[in-house]
Amino acid sequence: MSPVSDKPLFPLGPILFFGDSLTADLTAETPDLFSGPQTVARGIAGQSTRDMARRLRSDIALYGAKGLHLIGGRDDILTPGRTVSLDGLVADLTAMLRDARDLHVRTWVGAIPPVDPAAPAAAGLPVALIGAANAWLREHAGDYGALFIDYEAVLAGEGGVLRPAFSHDGVRLNAAGSAVLRAAMMAALTAPGVEQIWAPPETEDAARRRKFLHHFGYLDSNTRYPSPFIQFAGKPGASHYGVPFDADGFLNATPIAERKPAGETRILVVGDSTTIDGGDIANTLPGRIERILRTDGLGRAKVYNFGVMSSCLTQMTHLIWSRLVTYSPDAILVLSGSTDLFQPWTYDPRPGHPYNAFITQRLYDHFFDTHDPRAREDGLSYDALITLIYEELKRLRAEVGWQSPGWEDAIVHHYERAAHRLTKLSHDHAVPIISVLQPTVLRKRHLTEVERGVASGAFLAYLDRQYAKLEAFTAELTVRRPYRRTFTALDLSGIFRDREAGTFYDIVHYDDPAREIVATRLAGEIRGALERARARTPLERARRFLGRLSPARPSASPGA
Repeated sequence: MSPVSDKPLFPLGPILFFGDSLTADLTAETPDLFSGPQTVARGIAGQSTRDMARRLRSDIALYGAKGLHLIGGRDDILTPGRTVSLDGLVADLTAMLRDARDLHVRTWVGAIPPVDPAAPAAAGLPVALIGAANAWLREHAGDYGALFIDYEAVLAGEGGVLRPAFSHDGVRLNAAGSAVLRAAMMAALTAPGVEQIWAPPETEDAARRRKFLHHFGYLDSNTRYPSPFIQFAGKPGASHYGVPFDADGFLNATPIAERKPAGETRILVVGDSTTIDGGDIANTLPGRIERILRTDGLGRAKVYNFGVMSSCLTQMTHLIWSRLVTYSPDAILVLSGSTDLFQPWTYDPRPGHPYNAFITQRLYDHFFDTHDPRAREDGLSYDALITLIYEELKRLRAEVGWQSPGWEDAIVHHYERAAHRLTKLSHDHAVPIISVLQPTVLRKRHLTEVERGVASGAFLAYLDRQYAKLEAFTAELTVRRPYRRTFTALDLSGIFRDREAGTFYDIVHYDDPAREIVATRLAGEIRGALERARARTPLERARRFLGRLSPARPSASPGA
């Protein structure tokens, strides 16, 4: 191999190629260009700019990106049935550009490729937004230290219309169009004089503030909208990776009806983000469980998804108590464990408190303290808002002894209290409840490179200590549970212990094949709980009693 071929293709790396279907197609067409340690292909077909903005920070951190190539908005505009506005696109693009700037990532942002508005494939689509979004990027990308790549200029002809040679339908790029876009991209990314952005030296407090800012971007009102009694749920009508929440804020095709239809076997699944992940309703854990139960003979099984992003077990218990027991469930499945442990490490540090409770309290106190009229006059900026919240976080961490042994024990204690409430709920309402300690990468023996890098060593050591306590508690609850007739405790933390294939993409979220494994196991547990509940009905008890009283039928004589 010649010395020239050993030279890195890009002046810095790794570079994150980040976007929607356009980036996904671009990287798939030339895999040799987008493979290896210098490049990371992270285009996901169908994603909106809002979906992209939610995952950008975590992708940058996960892959250690030093560069970012970003194109976003095409799928928002060209997917029929989506509601999209220039203000929404600009807000999401701004958030991504700001995040990349704050993380000291060299960024190239590309114009959205043009289309032919007269093409049948563009009929009814808001294609005028493409030019408007590109105009905003052309004018403002530099405000965030990003370099603008004008793909519109190389792909469009007269009037800004996509040239016929670059598309077969006037909307999607063909091989020739992709080649032109790729050539412009490579010219920009390999241009001389483009250097890596180096982060300035940090104090310890500045480093903590930077980590806080990383996680601050996940405080999303679409997935954690204020909701009575349970702190938050999904925002009705908002979407989770393209799947809309129902009118109650949960990921169901239609909201649950209070009156259960005759013949329906009603299963309610309560959990955190692992319960709503999957990309569409059928791929979520509840969706898979419903399919398995119906295939296994329960043709009228209906499984409802009551998963809530970042929900802890206390919230789940309140959800069941305040709403779900009124729906006449035949069984309730509860998946918990991880959020109770890692939420206090990063967000609200008070043991037993929900994900962002301190932020809600701090903002409410700032704006509605009637003894301090200055709050109405301070014109709080976004940066000042962050400072206000960060300073409160530091105060609370000092107050509760964050990361101390006593703090760790208090977190487990609050989880145990919530679990005991769950057992009592199950007994008092005569509803079978299966409480599951959810799977975790901590218990997987065969780790892939991605799985080994999901978190820092200090955090993993903390989580390992805490999960061991929850595993011991679950084992004790299984043996000594006070209401064993209706309640079941199940430890699935190590269900993937011996699985060699890649499974987790962070601490607790796993891929589709793994989701099917978990769903199959949980469907079996639900079947067992339903059968035990059926055996306890008055009619079944009477039948068993009469069966014991009935004399044995005499056997027929040999000559009969």
